[in-house]
Amino acid sequence: MEATGAPVARCVSMERVRAAVRLLTAFAVVALVAATAPAGPSRAAQVAPSGTSRAQACVSSVGPGIAPPGTVPSGLPGFHASWYGQSGYPTLCPGDKSTAVVAYYNSGTRGWVSGRLGEMAFLGTWTPLPGQDQPSSLGGDGTNGSPATGWPRYNRVAAQPADYVGPNQVSWFQFTIQAPQQPGTYRLYIRPLVEGANWMEDFGVFWQVTVRAVDLTGVLVSPTTALTQAINTTRSYTAQANGITGCLDLAFVDAATYPVDGSFRDAETDASGKVVGDDKADLSTAATFSTVNGVQKGTSYVDCVVIPPSGTIDVTVTSANGNANVRPIFFQDTNNNNALDLNATNFPTETVGVGAPVRFIPPNAASSSYTITVGAVNTDEKYFVDSAGTKTFHYDGNDIYQLGSMNLTLAQFEQLLSTGDGITMTYSADSTGMSSFTITSDVGRAAPTVVGNVDDYDNENVQDDIQLTITEPPTNVDDIVYQVWGTSVTALGPSCETSGGGYAPRGTLQMPRGQDTAKFLDRQISSGFYCYRVGVTNPVTNTTLWAYSNFITVETPPTPVGPNADPRSIDARVTTVAGLANTFDAGDVIKIAFSKDMKLATGARLQGVDADGTFADIVCGTGGNASCALNAATETLAGTPYGPNRVLTITLTANPTTIQPGSTPGLQLPATISEAAGISDLAGNPWDVLASPDGVLGAPD
Repeated sequence: MEATGAPVARCVSMERVRAAVRLLTAFAVVALVAATAPAGPSRAAQVAPSGTSRAQACVSSVGPGIAPPGTVPSGLPGFHASWYGQSGYPTLCPGDKSTAVVAYYNSGTRGWVSGRLGEMAFLGTWTPLPGQDQPSSLGGDGTNGSPATGWPRYNRVAAQPADYVGPNQVSWFQFTIQAPQQPGTYRLYIRPLVEGANWMEDFGVFWQVTVRAVDLTGVLVSPTTALTQAINTTRSYTAQANGITGCLDLAFVDAATYPVDGSFRDAETDASGKVVGDDKADLSTAATFSTVNGVQKGTSYVDCVVIPPSGTIDVTVTSANGNANVRPIFFQDTNNNNALDLNATNFPTETVGVGAPVRFIPPNAASSSYTITVGAVNTDEKYFVDSAGTKTFHYDGNDIYQLGSMNLTLAQFEQLLSTGDGITMTYSADSTGMSSFTITSDVGRAAPTVVGNVDDYDNENVQDDIQLTITEPPTNVDDIVYQVWGTSVTALGPSCETSGGGYAPRGTLQMPRGQDTAKFLDRQISSGFYCYRVGVTNPVTNTTLWAYSNFITVETPPTPVGPNADPRSIDARVTTVAGLANTFDAGDVIKIAFSKDMKLATGARLQGVDADGTFADIVCGTGGNASCALNAATETLAGTPYGPNRVLTITLTANPTTIQPGSTPGLQLPATISEAAGISDLAGNPWDVLASPDGVLGAPD
């Protein structure tokens, strides 16, 4: 049934979500997760592997999210919905899964009520692909030819997650899609409806899924499925080295913090608690290698296992830790530092193969009453472990669930369940019996801390940009999307919580998986006093917890930038494409405009990364692949004049040097500059690549 047209009663204005951190956008990553990582509700897109351990040539990723519109209708009589943003389009390896999120604003006058026919909101399949109420090859409930990805029905993609979504509230629908085995491009169109009442507005919303071909090169690890097994048992893995010689080092990484975009967690902090990393992957000691090629080991790190002529290395792994969830890694330690080295964006600079996850869990708990703190969580297999790692608790649809005194469905319980939660229960070890679980402390969505600073983050030469450093508690679930609101204040009071009023949305920030700290930037703010608050919404209760910033002052007039500020690229683009239209090759010309006068060192270098995961170096001068020069006189780029030594012209004399291959040979347009060396201002301050407002090389830009 079609929704009939109705006049717009009023319009609610909301500022568009500001752009995410440029580099994360370039990598097309929005919350990538492992196949059996502890699951919690999330508004961010997630990707989970089918269990395949593969070389870096095939990695799944998710593109940048799509921001909500500036305004949406409100107060339309009856049931109505307005599209309010969505996660990005995934690029997946065959069989991989991705969790997609789409937001709809209730623009009608009637609320959506879960569990009531004629009042409950769903997303349905829609035209043109696969068609109204038709099954899709990208997801379903396992019936009518659809894959089993947890949809309510084969033609109902998702149900509203909260019990009630009132007028002018936003519902975040979440669903899982799975890549078909055949490489290609697939689409799924969706439309909201109230089951038993009417279809709501059609905004043409769809998901586009690109399925990559797998390139079997590097180090491949099998078996290819995640596994849960008892503590003190062993699991066997085989690493197959293809096209490489020498030896491999063996180690573990935490499966809960390893994203399958090919990057690794690097979360060392400084004395202030800021994540600075050490350019090495964080390794885990929660498991050990029992044997390597039949030889007893018993350590979490094995140095230099010689690659035999067959290229095959067989290992067994084990753990006595009841909360262990690990992946074995096999890598070439080219500089012999007993570490997997990473670049500035946490991608490996050494050849590595990553094994499928294995969880080690303690024995099933006996029937009794318990009060515990939750350790490991696995909603796929429906169990959790106590934080001491001594007991495993299983649950199913026969059980009773509560949050305090509020009754929960099984799905809602799984949305909330996370490491660190407090639970009281009456537990039945009999799978046919009934257990009752009450979450007494839900720590998975605690308010973060917020610290604001003022500086020149957009190279306008004045300090009128506000940057918020948002740090969440380590117990928060992965992939939370935080709401950022701001307000101006007339005077400084005791705190922003008591003095700030009139808060309005400034955007959202998604905490990257494996990190607890991220930054949000609000640019070109007028002189005055400001407060910010950052909130996290519980998807079940629809309540939001807020954290408040310090008072932030933008001076009158804004403070000019000093001479010691690191230079940043203002405009980066490809101005000449001489060879293949989509590939960087000989004859291509790149121009980069800077905020300050620059100089080049001998052998200056920059590294680019494209959407398919190729990393490649452009090296200036003799022995390199490019000629590089700064402008000797004023030069105009894209209509803007720049003084001498502010425009770098790079002319490729050969193809960029591939450091890490992606799924398509060569560095493709567009590419994002991920790091640089030998390019600085006249005082020697290096080019701040990550803070630069433009570091994407495109044609057109």
